[in-house]
Amino acid sequence: MRKTHLIAPVVAAVAFAWVIARVGLPTMMEQVKAMRVALPIVLALSLLRLFLQTTTWSESLKGEDVSVGITKLMGVRLASQSMGYLTVLGPVISEPMKIKLLGTSSEPTITATFLDNGVYWFTSALLAIAGIASMPLVAVHGRAYHSIPAVLVLGFAVVIIRRHTPILSDVVRALGARRPTWLARAERIEASIREYRLNQPTLVRRMFWIDIACQVLLAAEVVVVLLSLHLPVHFGAVLVIEGMTRALKMISGWIPARLGSDEGGAISAFALTGLSPLLGLSLALTRRSRDLLWALIGIVWLAWNSRKLSDRADTGTLDRSTVLKEALECKQS
Repeated sequence: MRKTHLIAPVVAAVAFAWVIARVGLPTMMEQVKAMRVALPIVLALSLLRLFLQTTTWSESLKGEDVSVGITKLMGVRLASQSMGYLTVLGPVISEPMKIKLLGTSSEPTITATFLDNGVYWFTSALLAIAGIASMPLVAVHGRAYHSIPAVLVLGFAVVIIRRHTPILSDVVRALGARRPTWLARAERIEASIREYRLNQPTLVRRMFWIDIACQVLLAAEVVVVLLSLHLPVHFGAVLVIEGMTRALKMISGWIPARLGSDEGGAISAFALTGLSPLLGLSLALTRRSRDLLWALIGIVWLAWNSRKLSDRADTGTLDRSTVLKEALECKQS
């Protein structure tokens, strides 16, 4: 078995143990007991969302003539998300890992995967903007202008994603011969993604609405937690809580397991909507329990997949040596 195949699972397992130690296993167990009704429902909603996200990824890959089974795609998504969730610079690690674990042709896989990610984060940014923009209508603390910077940043991200013409091409032309190789490659990938979106608008539109359904499922998690805490459920409050926690999630992906960020965001969101800030911990810890469970499943899948890759490599080496030995014997005879 090749030791290099075990590096990623070992790193993920160590990071997982570190997160559990930082959060505190007793705290996690108390939260599971307190939210024993909400947590299974949140897990079911998350499982449905995982299936929908994987469906859009599969559709995007098929648009590039890359066919991969749904089961493998779900395993790859969980494995890459676990590494991104548990380690520093989440998306920087998880997205390339998706492409590597698929083991398919690089260029079309990169294009389809980045398109799928772009559509999902576009819908995620829309929900975050809607929630933050609704703060002045719901918030009982703070001022309306406090939400302006976040809305402007997320709005700028939406405009960039919606552009028809590539952005990096202007930068590449300006640098000329001094442009780095990685920037030129990124410019080609961006151009292919935008061309794909224009050439297959029906597919992209279907992906968009499926991702909107995923955002609704995420907001439904807030509703489930509020109901389990016997708190009133108001559309505006749910939108603000989900929008604010989503915005913080998008900007704190570099923090391992977003420790502190998720809790602080949920507490602040509950306080802004007039709810008890401490009850925000229930939402944050319920979601953290869900994320850690998916991370554990992803680590197990990654370890199992690494073992299979090693077995294939060992079998391939054995087969080649056997063929070579037989060829030499035939030559000698």
